[in-house]
Amino acid sequence: MSNKEKKDAGQQKQTAGQQKTEKATQKKASVTRYFEQRIGEWLEKEMKNDPLFEKTVTSKPEKTIKGACNYVLKVAKDSGQAGWDDDEVYNLVRHYYDEDDVKDPGEQRPSKVIVSGHVDLTAEEKAEAMAKAEAAFKKELKEKAEADEKARREAEKKKAEERRKALLEKRERENAMQGDLFGF
Repeated sequence: MSNKEKKDAGQQKQTAGQQKTEKATQKKASVTRYFEQRIGEWLEKEMKNDPLFEKTVTSKPEKTIKGACNYVLKVAKDSGQAGWDDDEVYNLVRHYYDEDDVKDPGEQRPSKVIVSGHVDLTAEEKAEAMAKAEAAFKKELKEKAEADEKARREAEKKKAEERRKALLEKRERENAMQGDLFGF
């Protein structure tokens, strides 16, 4: 491989790596966006229902929805608990706004955030989800067809083996019935 070819291959690997990183960043951003949207909706509802809480939230402009989400993700990560009830999450958001000493811990890297409730997807996200679902379905169909074909081949092989054994047994019986022509 020439130096130019090596350089081109290296650039292709780098481009593929960049695309993978960009895709992961977009996915993380969409998860965070839904999570922040859900927390923001809850916060608005709480502020309408509780004027004292509204005063607390509006008096602390340094505290943001993003900061609240970062705090919730940090607490969840530190706890090691896999699942959280909506009320637990909302209580953590309330705690974030109520306590002056609780600060935004900065960007967190969640392994997976599942947001309950209705989420509006963009056309691109819908197309991506549909493509993933179709690919998974096709893969499942292919695996099932392969498994069925393997089972069919095994059944045929077993049947052929049974026929071969039956034929050998028949020949042995026939040979046993035939007398020895020369008396040996």
